[in-house]
Amino acid sequence: MKFAIISAGEGSRLTQEGVAAPKPLVKVGGVPLIERLIRIFARQGASEIVVIVNDIYPQTKRHLDVLRDELSVPLRIVVKTTPSSMHSFWELSSFLSEDKFCLTTVDTIFHEEEFTQYIKAFLSSDVDGMMAVTDYVDDEKPLYVSTDNQLAITGFHDTPDSACRYVSGGIYCLTPPCLRTLRHCMEEGMSRMRNFQRQLVADGLRLRAYPFSKILDVDHASDIAKANEFLSMHPTDGKRGKRVLGVARGSEYSPNHETNDAAIINLVAEHVRKQGFDVTVCNEKEIATQPIPTDFVFSMARGESALKRLRELEQTGIRIVNSPMGIANCAREAMTRKLLAAGVPHPETVIVSTHERYSGAILPCWVKRGNAHAMVKEDVVYAESVGHVNRVLSDFHSRGIPTAVINKHLEGDLVKFYGVRDTDFFYWFYPDVRQHSKFGLEIVNGEAKGYRFSRQALVNAANLASKELDVPIYGGDCIVAPDGSFSIIDFNDWPSFARCREEAAPYIAKLIMNYEF
Repeated sequence: MKFAIISAGEGSRLTQEGVAAPKPLVKVGGVPLIERLIRIFARQGASEIVVIVNDIYPQTKRHLDVLRDELSVPLRIVVKTTPSSMHSFWELSSFLSEDKFCLTTVDTIFHEEEFTQYIKAFLSSDVDGMMAVTDYVDDEKPLYVSTDNQLAITGFHDTPDSACRYVSGGIYCLTPPCLRTLRHCMEEGMSRMRNFQRQLVADGLRLRAYPFSKILDVDHASDIAKANEFLSMHPTDGKRGKRVLGVARGSEYSPNHETNDAAIINLVAEHVRKQGFDVTVCNEKEIATQPIPTDFVFSMARGESALKRLRELEQTGIRIVNSPMGIANCAREAMTRKLLAAGVPHPETVIVSTHERYSGAILPCWVKRGNAHAMVKEDVVYAESVGHVNRVLSDFHSRGIPTAVINKHLEGDLVKFYGVRDTDFFYWFYPDVRQHSKFGLEIVNGEAKGYRFSRQALVNAANLASKELDVPIYGGDCIVAPDGSFSIIDFNDWPSFARCREEAAPYIAKLIMNYEF
């Protein structure tokens, strides 16, 4: 991958304010601006670095000639004074047409750690362009960037609107198709990089924003001190927790609840966003396949690829709710073992291998796949005979399901509940098979008779299960017996909260914000 630097401007404001050195040679962090970028690019594994400098200050070219001898990366130098940054880009474009490349202006100041992650994200993506953006505005004429919830760029604006959470950072990762747009801009007599960026959107190219904690420009003498102070800080100093990522559940893990699951995570995102946090929502496939910068994650993901990526993020110190371990704990066999060990009220249960025949210890019963959540109707089956149980086990075995959990069927009222641990939110109701069912199995217990039970006892049991399973955002099912006793028969990580979405979302957001970022 090639890297390029636009450095052909005059730097007139710096000169007028008494800065003697040409802008590319102004030192920040003890290193000239242009040299700092070149050395960072070299550490990124650049195949070639291409720069354009003006012919007004020959000392810049001399400095680069000396630097070139020290580098292990080829350094190509174009000397030409141009009327705008877009014209400078055009002069460099003939050297950048073969593959992905990164282009910056010479006075762009960023933390190298964030830049490294940005380059990795771009190299692993399939977008036409990935633009560095920031929510830190310190430019006289910022270019505002509008995005959707997945950080796809929808426009570039001189003034902000409600969709503009960021401004352009002056760092552009692009692909060869973008150069066709550049040629069109030149043929139409356009100037300025912001017009080129607008044309990329108009041409339908796929652009994604990549948020940095902060990006600075060195336009004035006072900016030099700001840049030095900024580089002395860790990239997340003062910003920890500002970038929050929500991961939506894949449709295959939301049987008959895709719309409701999407609605709750987007509503939570809005509540967190209102508290001043920078929130992005992505889907399971995106988190599994490309790095997305974040300081905190709230997740409904269940797919193994997404959970693997989330476990990797946890290992770097990023907090995730619900955690990947909690999701694994909610797989039926693991959940059952943990609930029984913790003393949570639970039906009589046996766990069996699907390649063995069932002896009939518990009947009637529910036969449930042991290695995952129920994803299809056949994963949870009510059975009244040994023969029926064994047919279900045989089906499980043929589908590669190694174990089954067999729960004793309990007569009584079926009650569904939702909760957010460490908050005051808890909601229970009698489900309507027509509105609140995945597979219609609730019909087995029939209409609720309204047996009285202790709500607080259920809250206590549910919160104990939540703690043991490590899923603070939870839902579940229980059977209430005529005497008011109950047994929790199922427990889930982050349900749809369909009956109480508007009430639950602020509490989930509160839980997220109460964690230390």
